[in-house]
Amino acid sequence: MKPPARLLAPLALVVAAAALVGCSATPTPDPQPTIPPGITAPPPTVPATPTPTVASSLPAEIAGVDTTGWQQIPVPSGAATFRIPADWSVAEAAGGLDVLRSDGERQLGYVEGVPASDGRCVDGSGTAVAWRTAVLDRQDVTLAGASGIAFGAAALQLDGQWIVSVGLLPAAEAQTPRCPIVNVIETPSGAISFGSEVNVTGTGPGAPWAVASVAAAEQYLSTPEYATIRAILMSLELLSPPAP
Repeated sequence: MKPPARLLAPLALVVAAAALVGCSATPTPDPQPTIPPGITAPPPTVPATPTPTVASSLPAEIAGVDTTGWQQIPVPSGAATFRIPADWSVAEAAGGLDVLRSDGERQLGYVEGVPASDGRCVDGSGTAVAWRTAVLDRQDVTLAGASGIAFGAAALQLDGQWIVSVGLLPAAEAQTPRCPIVNVIETPSGAISFGSEVNVTGTGPGAPWAVASVAAAEQYLSTPEYATIRAILMSLELLSPPAP
């Protein structure tokens, strides 16, 4: 059945209008992302530099301390490596590295290219003072590339202040410490200091090593921290530095 004529006319007008609108409309472009004024695109991500892996020839136990799980630390020059506990850290310092306890306090320093001592016994201000020493501990160290090396711990009194010194030094000096105590050894790469201080004065970076008396210095040797520090120092290994 056909629809009445009065209904077909309006329907035709609607269809025609829709067709005209479809033909005359301007296409809307797809929106494109833009960067607001004053904002720059982020720089490309730079891949992280991998931490160098250093092999060690030393056993896990060093001076009675089990170093399993310790970090193996390569020095910036590539001339040596040593171990520190997992919760300790290092920080770059002039000529090498500072070794920091888990609370961030500096305990030891590794320094390359140290100048020779002038042989004077002075305090932190550079003033010559009366002194005396007491041997606390001494252990020979086998160090490939260097000979006649020992770990030495001594108490040094400068005027009225007692200071504990720990470090690697020639075996004879560890056996009979005299002021100035200089924690320096000679290696194929030059002079290296690895200890509480290079020249012991108990000031500046060495201030944590000042103690109230020689008895306090002797008591420190029975602490786990002392055993840890001795193991760190005796874990030093000399390496062939990389070619330039």
